[in-house]
Amino acid sequence: MTTENLPQPDAEPIYQARNLVKIYRRGPQPVTAVSDVTLDIRSGQRLGIVGESGSGKSTLIRMLAALSRPTSGEIRFAGESIVGRTEAELAWLRRGVQLVFQDPRSSLDPRMRVADIIAEPLRSKIWRGSQRPDPQARVTELMRQVGLDPTDARRYPHQFSGGQRQRIAIARALAPSPKVLIADEAVSALDVSVRAQVLNLMTDLVTQHGLTLVFVSHDLAVVRHLCDTIMVMQHGRVVESGAAARVYADPQHPYTQQLLASVPRLPRTN
Repeated sequence: MTTENLPQPDAEPIYQARNLVKIYRRGPQPVTAVSDVTLDIRSGQRLGIVGESGSGKSTLIRMLAALSRPTSGEIRFAGESIVGRTEAELAWLRRGVQLVFQDPRSSLDPRMRVADIIAEPLRSKIWRGSQRPDPQARVTELMRQVGLDPTDARRYPHQFSGGQRQRIAIARALAPSPKVLIADEAVSALDVSVRAQVLNLMTDLVTQHGLTLVFVSHDLAVVRHLCDTIMVMQHGRVVESGAAARVYADPQHPYTQQLLASVPRLPRTN
């Protein structure tokens, strides 16, 4: 199933995926995590991928980020195929696509200072020649952008709160100036009040940096806040997709209707 046209119809697709299948062969029976998924992601789009645990959404983004190879199907980023490439051949993809994971406690190296964590992508092999920005200046700039004090750059992750650690992870993802930011349940491990702050921050940063956003979540209320397009997955398949306003107002698939019905609402008062 393909996604509908997006709010930026003139933008070129930055991602094109065709007939993606991912089968895990563990134990006596193979498990199909993703089944025949086809989608285009256009530059500047904010795509929310939603579904329950086990729906295949995290497996899908791992394939888009070339962290997992599809069993079959094709993925193109900026017009170039990424399937079957070696890690050395994917250096341009690593600069263009960055990820923010669910739990910053596990995604940030506890032995590294914050300055080194944020600057780490700037010291990798994804840079060529004189393109690499000055790490110290970039760390200072990014810490300010995510609402952290640059004077804390010599501290370690455990010295920060959960929300601050996720801000560090976002700063690290932005360090190489990517075109695409993929966030996998990036706020689900945070307290509700902190979650809203981080969501607002991500909204501002996506706009400020002109990013394409792929946001994975099981929480439709969060996706509605952040995304202009929604893709609903169930059992490894895309069951519905389209503009967020349309999907929320008039969901077509029973599974989408079920997900929306489960979103908590405040009771009406007379």
